[in-house]
Amino acid sequence: MAGNIFVKGTKLAATALALLRKELKAPALFTIKLGVADFKGAEGDTVGIRRPSVLVARDKGWRTDDAITIDKLEQSKIQVALSAHPYSAVALSAEEETLDEVDYVRDVQAPQVRAILEWFENLIAITLRGAAFTLGVTFNTASGSAVESDPRKVAIRARKLFQLAHVPTGGRYWLVGANVSEALASYDKLLDVDTSGLPEALREGVVGKLGGFIIVELDALGEDESYFVHETAIALAIVAPVVPQGVTKGGGIAAGNGIAVTQLWDYDSDHLKDRSVVHALAGAAVVTDPEVDSDGALVHDENGAIELKFRRAIKVTFGAGGSEKATYTLTITGSPTGGTFTLTIDGQTTDAIAYNASNTVIAAEINELSGVSGAKVTGNAFPANAKTVTLSERVVITATGSLTGGSSPAIAVS
Repeated sequence: MAGNIFVKGTKLAATALALLRKELKAPALFTIKLGVADFKGAEGDTVGIRRPSVLVARDKGWRTDDAITIDKLEQSKIQVALSAHPYSAVALSAEEETLDEVDYVRDVQAPQVRAILEWFENLIAITLRGAAFTLGVTFNTASGSAVESDPRKVAIRARKLFQLAHVPTGGRYWLVGANVSEALASYDKLLDVDTSGLPEALREGVVGKLGGFIIVELDALGEDESYFVHETAIALAIVAPVVPQGVTKGGGIAAGNGIAVTQLWDYDSDHLKDRSVVHALAGAAVVTDPEVDSDGALVHDENGAIELKFRRAIKVTFGAGGSEKATYTLTITGSPTGGTFTLTIDGQTTDAIAYNASNTVIAAEINELSGVSGAKVTGNAFPANAKTVTLSERVVITATGSLTGGSSPAIAVS
């Protein structure tokens, strides 16, 4: 292994030159953090965050003898697992420790802790990137529609979606990559933010405020990536491992942003080197919520389980995007008398749908897909009439038909 490189000289400046490293903000954004007390004894290194039951008040009617409806108490859980073991390990030779100007806190511990924090920052970005979003908006400065080109109206649209999903008004952020930040920074109606009440790690990244969202630029996001999030959108699992009996010394380190890590020191007698290892046990999961119908009652899937959707964050499509749309038209030709069709939305395919299915049935099949919520279907009866599918985010929809009867029946999506 190559040796470390330390600055030699008779004297080093007291103020170190700042490195061009990513600014770390994401771990400070999210407030649900689970520690060792939550995971001790947990089967499969997984814990469940329990939600309260969802109930609906009913009207018995005035002066009636109608029987009342007894609702079942049903609770749902968010499963958060410890699934990763990030670490940073370095070794110091006898020559380096004796002859080089090594400050253990500055030159060893601080860079290692920083590396773990960067790992957590990337974990949060990866978790958002892989989430099954049910809500989405478009921010395209070149669009002819003000709802897409005006950042304030984009934020107001996102605020409406959050309000409809009953997401708390406090702790709302608009997370942006470099290109999105540049587009927002030139907007002349951007509001200033009093950052005094924000976590210190966030203050330097604040771009401004629109529609009740504090805009924060995150280096961990891609240049065109962007999300509206609530501070409870992601649950982080962070455990500082115990110090093994065999090491020379070790202990926990408060790394900031609610993250704790463990540092270990031992001696490699085969290579005559001191070794420092900083590590943690980690995991992350998006926080989903139960789907409810128009009456406020829980929605169940075909297996009787409560349907859970991710609504505490909104995906932003920046720029023109691809072929995604929020509204599609379904048309059946050839006058079929039987058979079925399926719809595929962003790679997920519905169960078979009857050729003459009602709007309610088609919408229910679409909404059963992971990452889809609140889809609506309108139009007169199939197969003679076209139907319109409206979703809460831009997606790609394709259709496959297994239609019978009529004359070369087919289904088209436009």
